[in-house]
Amino acid sequence: MKKASTFIALFVTLLINNGFAQIASSTNTIALSKTEIIGVWQINNATTGNGLAECFRFYSNGKFVYEYDPSDDTRNIVKLKGRYRLDDNQLFITILSRVERVGGRIATGAGGTDEYLFTFDNDKIKETIEQGPKELDPLIISKINKKLKQLDIYINNRRYFKVSSNPDKFED
Repeated sequence: MKKASTFIALFVTLLINNGFAQIASSTNTIALSKTEIIGVWQINNATTGNGLAECFRFYSNGKFVYEYDPSDDTRNIVKLKGRYRLDDNQLFITILSRVERVGGRIATGAGGTDEYLFTFDNDKIKETIEQGPKELDPLIISKINKKLKQLDIYINNRRYFKVSSNPDKFED
């Protein structure tokens, strides 16, 4: 009985130590530098085709623009603008304004040209300043791939590819 309890205690200790070792190794990733983050980061694809999909634009002055998928014609919020701060693999965001679609009416999307069945028609774009902006909980940057010519990262487990080092290269 004493051997069994000693074995169980040793087994539990090994499990705990192994768990801490895995946590340490998973958080000990290659950090993205403050210069490497500058540019345009598009979700899920390294090619841009006829335009950008959902993306981040990070500027050297600490500002950013987050653009939602432009093909979604029924989304109210189009962009978020603000400041960012990179601390190791944590990306801290403060939203200063949002660009929204307002007014208009819902219409049936044009077959063959609109990706979605419904779309806004005769809407207007309006930028709204956030009242009392606060830094949000951090987004986690993980799985940084610097081995290929194409730099890619995961932000909160969503894959983004760096498609330009110039955040203004792909204008709407």
